[in-house]
Amino acid sequence: MPTALALLCVFSVTFAAPSPSLSSNDKLTDEDKQLLVSGELVVKQKSEQQGSLKLIGGQSWQIVDVPVDIAWQAVADLSRYKRFIPLATESFVKHQAGNEADLAMRQQWGPIDVRYVFQTTLDPDGHSMVFRVDHSQAHDIRAGWGFIKVRPFKGNRSLVSFGALVDIGDGVFVSIIRPAVRKDLLRIPFYFKRHLEGDGRMLYIGGGP
Repeated sequence: MPTALALLCVFSVTFAAPSPSLSSNDKLTDEDKQLLVSGELVVKQKSEQQGSLKLIGGQSWQIVDVPVDIAWQAVADLSRYKRFIPLATESFVKHQAGNEADLAMRQQWGPIDVRYVFQTTLDPDGHSMVFRVDHSQAHDIRAGWGFIKVRPFKGNRSLVSFGALVDIGDGVFVSIIRPAVRKDLLRIPFYFKRHLEGDGRMLYIGGGP
């Protein structure tokens, strides 16, 4: 199991601004599609150097057993992100104007307490959300950006795609945890699936607390 500190590093950088090197339309192979249909998470890792930034991340996909309108409600429900972001104890919208919002997050494990804000842009027509860490506010990362997108899949299900590139900094310890950070970062569609197919489902179907 990855360390709690690694997870904190991962998810403190996950929600950031979109990159031209990330696209939700990347081709899935026939093998990928077979894995998705069988319920597996499909992951494609990526590393990239942009100036002084050493970025890691990639893209991942997961089929969720809910219709796309339900999946989209969960993506747009920013204040409930703590329900599917591991170690998150708080998520609330600090400011919103139309489809633009500043979302504050807090993650805790023992004595570790991480807080940050990311700027999000929702696209209801495209069922997607792009995000970037707001460097004008307190943050514990060097850089990070990405997207979440949902689209219809056969059988009244949804295909969730996620992509992100992050730079978690330098140092010996960072180099040791970097592989775990990348792995856990790309598992977000799995956590999203678990949320929506569990207690979260009733929030958008029947109306919950």
